[in-house]
Amino acid sequence: RLLNISRKGLGMVWLCPEVEWLSWRFASLTGGTPPLPSVGGSYVYAYLAFATCLHIFEQYLELRQLRKNFETERPMEFVGAVDEATFLNCQAYQLDKRLFGFVKDNISFVVDKVIFLLVNAWLWAVCVQAFGNEAEHSCALLWLFMQRCADKLVSVPFSLYSKFVIEERHGLNKTIICRFLIDLAKSELLTCISGGLLVPCLIWIVRSYGKSFYLYLWAAFQVSTLLYMWICPNIIQPIFSRFQQIEDSALREEIENLAVQAQFPLIKLYQIDGSRRSGHSDAYSFGVWKWKRIVLHDTLLHLNQEDILAIICQELGHWRFGHAMISQVISALHMFIFFWLFGVLMYSDVLNLVVKQFGYGEI
Repeated sequence: RLLNISRKGLGMVWLCPEVEWLSWRFASLTGGTPPLPSVGGSYVYAYLAFATCLHIFEQYLELRQLRKNFETERPMEFVGAVDEATFLNCQAYQLDKRLFGFVKDNISFVVDKVIFLLVNAWLWAVCVQAFGNEAEHSCALLWLFMQRCADKLVSVPFSLYSKFVIEERHGLNKTIICRFLIDLAKSELLTCISGGLLVPCLIWIVRSYGKSFYLYLWAAFQVSTLLYMWICPNIIQPIFSRFQQIEDSALREEIENLAVQAQFPLIKLYQIDGSRRSGHSDAYSFGVWKWKRIVLHDTLLHLNQEDILAIICQELGHWRFGHAMISQVISALHMFIFFWLFGVLMYSDVLNLVVKQFGYGEI
């Protein structure tokens, strides 16, 4: 049965219905599932060593911050700006969240590596056995779908605990289990739709442009990023939240005047119903070129006008100093290096050995 190996190794006692059905379907079509592939070798061990070192370093940084969360004395910079009760409440929340993060990160790391060693390559073999070696698009899409199902077995319980225990304990959870599950279903459906459209295109680029495919692949990702910057706030976010004009006309006028002073090309000003899900407050801007919008969570609107304008000033500062653009350039450079290295490996003599050691057979 699908994921039987990981279930035994991790003590899992249930499988999501979709995975159970796929397992039964594969068995009925193929007369049985393939044997567990062999995963191991110098490249696999190098990857595991690098991932482990990176994980340890990240946990070390978290541990340094954890020591600060135990402090009960306000820093001098906070005196006069944050009262002691608020400071202690924030420290208690950050302490709970960080301790939970330690547990989640370490369990997730172990589970991820067990799935990597025992499940991922086997899932690919199952897909190939079901569809055949030539059905690359179908195999890739189904393989990614089943990987996501396996990941949800771990991530969803952690998300539930974070939302309905940690956040609830500190009065920050405003959602209900029904809305949580509906949001999860919506996000998974959107992921499947976007993946179903994007993955075949990427495979086609890799197969069509030879050794220079990484240039076209990188360009396609940049175009996709620009499209996402428009699609996310205009199509995806309204599926989850309700956008409306800010009702406080005095506040709206002050924000518009502030945007004019900063020469920020503001065309729309919204508030969203963030209070339906969380007690956290947030504000952000989005848009491209001369068509910018600012969005405030309704959890901010109880603050006095001066505090709200200070938060807006922070968002305008991000725009003024080009933080989003800098981040996008760094991301694009990182993506280019990644695709270039992928191209180097794909057309190198060691590719067959690497693929074999990771359990995906011969090319």
